[in-house]
Formats: sequence, C-alpha cells, structure tokens
Amino acid sequence: MKDIAPEELVEEVKTRIDSIDVDMMFSPGYMSEFIEDTQWSPFPQILITERPDRTIAHLMEGRVVIFGGGSPSALIMPANFFSFYQSPDNYNSRFLTGSFYRIIRLISFVIAITLPSIYIATVSFHFEVIPESLLLPVKGSLENLPYPPLVEALLMELTIELIREAGIRLPSSISATIGIVGGLVIGDAVVAAGVVSTTMLIIVSLTAVSSYVVPSPEMNTAIRILRFPLMIAATVLGYLGIVFCLMILLIHLCKLETFNSPYFSPVAPFHWKELKDTFIRAPIWKLNKRPSDAKPQQQTKEENSRKWKQDE
Repeated sequence: MKDIAPEELVEEVKTRIDSIDVDMMFSPGYMSEFIEDTQWSPFPQILITERPDRTIAHLMEGRVVIFGGGSPSALIMPANFFSFYQSPDNYNSRFLTGSFYRIIRLISFVIAITLPSIYIATVSFHFEVIPESLLLPVKGSLENLPYPPLVEALLMELTIELIREAGIRLPSSISATIGIVGGLVIGDAVVAAGVVSTTMLIIVSLTAVSSYVVPSPEMNTAIRILRFPLMIAATVLGYLGIVFCLMILLIHLCKLETFNSPYFSPVAPFHWKELKDTFIRAPIWKLNKRPSDAKPQQQTKEENSRKWKQDE
C-alpha cells in the first residue's frame, strides 16, 4: 500500500530480492532464507501464510508482502514475535473470546519449551518442591529406570518427532490413524516395559500438544528445537540452568531485528498502548492505530478512511 508502507522498507525488500543470485526460486518460502536478517536465529523472522485475510490485514498495517508464481504462500515482512501468535479467527469472534485463546497460545509457548526441563530439574535436583502426596508415586515410577531423566526425555521426544514425521509423509487418509494408534501403542508399551515412567509420558504429551497450538508452522518448529537446550541445562544446573537459558533467550529476542524493525516489539522497545493487541485482543473499535514496529506512513487507520470518503 503506497500511502501506508514506508518507502524505506519497500526499497530494502527490493534490494534484498535483487541481491539473490540463484538459478531457481520455486516458492516464496525458499526465498525467505536469502532475505532474512539473522539466519542463525531459531526464530522465524518472516511470516509465511496462505490466508488472504491475514495477508490483507498485514498489508493495511504497513508491511510488505511477496508472492511467488505458482505458490499459494505469501511472505509478510517485517514480522515480530507476537504476529506468529495472532490468528484471523481472533478478530472474527468477540474480543473476550479472542483474548482468551490468544493468552492460551502464549501460555502454550512457555509450556512447550520449559515443561520437560522443569520436570528433569525437579526429579534430579529439587525433589523438595513436589507435594508429599505426589512424592511417592513419582519416586516409585523412577526407581526401576536404567538411565537418567534426560535420556528418558530425549527418547520420548524423539519418538514423538518420528510419529509426527511419519504422519506428514503418509497419505492423509491414514496419517491421523497412525498418529493416534502409534502414540497409544508405543506409550503403553514403553511404560509397561519400564523404559519410560508414567510421569514422563504425561509431560511429553502435554509438551507436544502445547507446541501444536501455535498458528504458524515456522514458530512451531522453533519451539520444538528450543526445548532441547533447556533440557540439557536443567540436567547440569537444575532450575538455575533453566533461568540462565531463559535469560539468554529473552536477550536474544530483545536484540533481534528484522528489516530494521524490533522483533520483540511492543515489549522491547516497550509501547504500552500497543499491548491492547499483543497479549490480549481489545475491541475492534479500540484498535485504531497501526503497530509502530512496521513504521507506517499513516499512524492511524482513520486517515485512509477519510481519504477514500473524500475521493468518493
């Protein structure tokens, strides 16, 4: 949108596209790795979507969209961390419902990356935090295991990933069946054989479900990768290792930029007025300003409305 998107952003996107020197570009997703700022970051910096309503909404916020011939996907830039947790379904329902499900998604991010590591740290170093009524069942399920909790967690996480990959590669008619039957059969078998404790099976299941709540597949993949460093840190230093990893993760999010836009906006830098469409979704009539991270030419949404009415 010429009168909304900043000219500097448009020129920067064109420059990065022109700098690509390959003989084939078969999809917009293939292009994203060439034009993003930090390739070594686990977090996706370009939003990929196939939904027209989501694409239009970001265009009206002053962002740039790239389409590729023969592909249903669109690249949206600059994208911040919270845009991956925003879904058009939040705006199609009432604001209380939309806010509730957005909070659930953000909570699921914390659960997905920290729950296995918290369990490992608890059973390895901090048994005193477990309530007395749960202490004996948890301790009893761990007594006969031949290896430490980290190996147990890695084994189950690898099994979940294998089942997921098998479900993707198989025909859609049987992929759901493989996921359900495989999970039930393998879960029951490993517990009966004494390979994995029942508590770990519950933890891994909750973690897998939490990671699938994210609307964006790219952020889903990042979450699944991030939980492994936290598990290793919890094995070495317990809760202290988890805190160190989370501090490093937060510093990285605050420092990361995409197309000269802060990735963790509006939290860092902090803009309290924009929080009404970040952790919650305020009523539509309250969302009258565009996000500042995209640096749009028009700060309020009423400007275009008045201009179009005058043209008519």
